Amino acid sequence: MDDRKSESEANKKDLLCDSNEDRSENSEPLSKNQQKKLDRYLAVSGHKKEKRKEERQRRREKFKEKRQNGEEKPKDITKQEQLDRLVASKENGIKVCIDLQYHKIMTPKEIQRLSNQLKRVYGSNKASLKPFNLTFSSLKRDGQIYETCIEKISGFAHFQVNMIEESVEEEFDVEKLVYLSPDADKYLEDLEPDAIYVIGGIVDDTVQSKMSLQFIEAVQAECRKLPIPLYMERKDGGGGTFKQILTVNQVFDILLKFQETKSWPEALKAGVPARTGFVCKELS
Repeated sequence: MDDRKSESEANKKDLLCDSNEDRSENSEPLSKNQQKKLDRYLAVSGHKKEKRKEERQRRREKFKEKRQNGEEKPKDITKQEQLDRLVASKENGIKVCIDLQYHKIMTPKEIQRLSNQLKRVYGSNKASLKPFNLTFSSLKRDGQIYETCIEKISGFAHFQVNMIEESVEEEFDVEKLVYLSPDADKYLEDLEPDAIYVIGGIVDDTVQSKMSLQFIEAVQAECRKLPIPLYMERKDGGGGTFKQILTVNQVFDILLKFQETKSWPEALKAGVPARTGFVCKELS
């Protein structure tokens, strides 16, 4: 699963750093075209930072206003309620596992992006009124994924997540596994309380086809894909990637939304990025 937007921003930053290093070492000025591109990037990035700053300020003011009107709970109470729900989910929540066995085929940059997706997964689960019983499998304490998460994510070691070094097929009954893969033949129809839903923890810039499917076939687990073609279609006028390969956190958020609404159109609309070019079909 890939995060193209994050990749694009990362590449731009790399180019900017490379450009600064080259000028320092070689003292060669940029060409007019290069300088224009650099100026555009700095202007856009500066504008985005300003917009994010304004959005944070609006959220603070909105939160303050709600607190004053008695509409918003104090943060310590909210955090405790979230913690209580996460603890309770380990007893009664639907099981969702992020399979982190693919670290050997990922580059350090891909692992860093994966760690960011895991952070978003946990954030979504924590904010949910009905969180999943969440597991990170094949998470070796001396492995690069764990070390990257510890370095990049504050408080990662204390996340209310089942962090295990065992593989998904070692930890769970294979007959209850439902592995999500865009290469599956069958669609996911519902979430069953006794099943374990597995999302492959893959960030792959080369998009190697059927990577998780090979593992699924080897362990003979059930395989399903999100029903995107059943409820979504290409928007008029084109303009999109039309790829059904989503990031780990996007798939997770879709499952959370479906559990909440029991509606695939609502879940897919909330989780499938607009840049893919997919829109929900109109119900006749």
